[in-house]
Amino acid sequence: MEPHSLLITFLAQLGVISLTLTICSLIRDRVRGKLTLPGKIASGMLFGATAVLLMNMSGELIAGFRFDLRIVPIAVVGLISGPVGAAVAACLASAARVWLGGAGVLLGLTGIWLAFAVAFLGYSLANRGFNRWQDVVTYSALNAGIAFFILLLLPPNVRDLLTQQNAHLILLGLNSLGTLISTSFIRIDLIRRENAQLNELHRQIVSALPDALSVKDLQGRFLTANEATASLMGATSAAELVGKTDFDYYSREEASLFWEQEQAFVREAKPVTLEQQFERNGQTVWLSTIKVPYFEAGNLKGIVSHTSDISSRKALQAELISTQVLLETAMAEMADGLAMFDPDGRLVMWNQRYLEFFPYIDEQSCYGRTLADLLTAGVLRGDIKLPLGASPRSWVQDEVERSQSAQQSDLKLSDGRWVSKTTRVMNDGGWVTLYSDVSEKKAVVQQLEQMASKDGLTDLANRRIFDRRLDDAVRTAQTSATPLSLLLIDVDYFKAYNDTYGHPAGDEVLRQISGVLRSACRGEFDLVARYGGEEFAIILPATPEEVAHDVATRLATAVRMLDIPHIASTKGRVTVSVGLASLSATTDDPQQLLKSCDEALYLAKGAGRDKVRAAPRQSQPEKLKPTKRTTHSSD
Repeated sequence: MEPHSLLITFLAQLGVISLTLTICSLIRDRVRGKLTLPGKIASGMLFGATAVLLMNMSGELIAGFRFDLRIVPIAVVGLISGPVGAAVAACLASAARVWLGGAGVLLGLTGIWLAFAVAFLGYSLANRGFNRWQDVVTYSALNAGIAFFILLLLPPNVRDLLTQQNAHLILLGLNSLGTLISTSFIRIDLIRRENAQLNELHRQIVSALPDALSVKDLQGRFLTANEATASLMGATSAAELVGKTDFDYYSREEASLFWEQEQAFVREAKPVTLEQQFERNGQTVWLSTIKVPYFEAGNLKGIVSHTSDISSRKALQAELISTQVLLETAMAEMADGLAMFDPDGRLVMWNQRYLEFFPYIDEQSCYGRTLADLLTAGVLRGDIKLPLGASPRSWVQDEVERSQSAQQSDLKLSDGRWVSKTTRVMNDGGWVTLYSDVSEKKAVVQQLEQMASKDGLTDLANRRIFDRRLDDAVRTAQTSATPLSLLLIDVDYFKAYNDTYGHPAGDEVLRQISGVLRSACRGEFDLVARYGGEEFAIILPATPEEVAHDVATRLATAVRMLDIPHIASTKGRVTVSVGLASLSATTDDPQQLLKSCDEALYLAKGAGRDKVRAAPRQSQPEKLKPTKRTTHSSD
């Protein structure tokens, strides 16, 4: 066969294969590349019919030996519809070859089913993508191997004749070339379809984005945009934007501003984030735009913009700033101190008043410090006055626990002020504490307590306080096995003094005598009280009877030494009579002790006044151990 005739035959057969591939590609586009079983059978029949047509278009390679590309469509159909389509195509081709008859039927059938085997391998290649040129070359080499195997099965005389005329090379080359072109077509079509699917996916994603996404050329014309961009610009659709600029949708002033910003971006050609503001329908609109340069072949071609409407965020920010200003103003104007602590007990917010209460706190470094640290610093500096007998560590721990459990407590500062703490625990475990200056309230309460507990004339404890302290003293003495003594002092002939000198003078006498009694006591340890009228009482804890008798004697002497004239008295001056009683083991009754002391006072008066008398002695218990008295001023 002449070379040009062989070439024409080859090209004609290749054209038929290409037409078949094109038809199949169009069908796959309609079904989005997904072939069902009927579709696979149909594609197999199409490629089988192509193989039959190719057999009828065969050309004579040498005398008695014809050539066609029947194995190509059978082999490549496996890449499209798998083993099902390849089997259908092989069956049609086989039936046609048997119908044609001739001496080469067996060889023809062998080639057809070897092509089916290659198609089966192609199915596995297609499953992993078949998007590499290595796959195309491999597949073409396998199909060329079929032709080579057929050559080996030819009769020796035919094979020698083909070899002598180099026809075997033509046979192998044309089959390889046909397969290479066909599989390349399939590969390109597969990549095209994948890209189309990917583009469609990207289009759907971009279209569904709530933010505006667009591409402009260097003249500010829209090349593409999504629906969010159209909505933002006030366009009816994204397609409407193509070819238009900002000047078509914004005022000239706004569009000019946007244009200047984009031109500055073009000059720099670097990604940038802009915030833009404009008016629309009487409302202020804020946009945040990210601009990225768009290059082609290394040349700047346009601008990719991603725009978000941040109007709501801006409004919220403004509202938060306004609220924060109001909050800070309110906190600054508060008369109370405020401090907020997180669940870990760390200070996170406070006002100026809080710092005024606790000047030891450094405003620059107090953030994040724990309440325990702040209280410890105040104690160590002496700015917080601890309760009597309290240890710093235990007091700080108790204060933190009270804060965490929303307990109210008071703090006394070193400058004399009292601060009341009121705590509210939050849901997250943190708490807010209000600090109020209650110094005036405390002073009023103390004054009221003093008025309720003090005698108005002598400033000594009154009868109510005396009764309470006597009960406590008796209980303590019994519990601790220590002695306790009681003195009752009566001013001799006091009624006569008032009648002679007047009540104001009598009041002055009572004040002078109360001073003598107070000077002989141990501060807050002993209690001196006005028992009633001209009578006084002194509670002497940890004092045995003998020491108490000495104290009473010296008190009587001290009053006598005041040398206050009293013409109505047999002594010629103001004197006192003193009754003494000590706690007995036979009683823990305060009233019994008081009765015994009153009886002793009666004895002192009966003995001529200006005397000291003790209650009749009772057996002294061993557990009442005398305690040496060393702090009386008269000792």
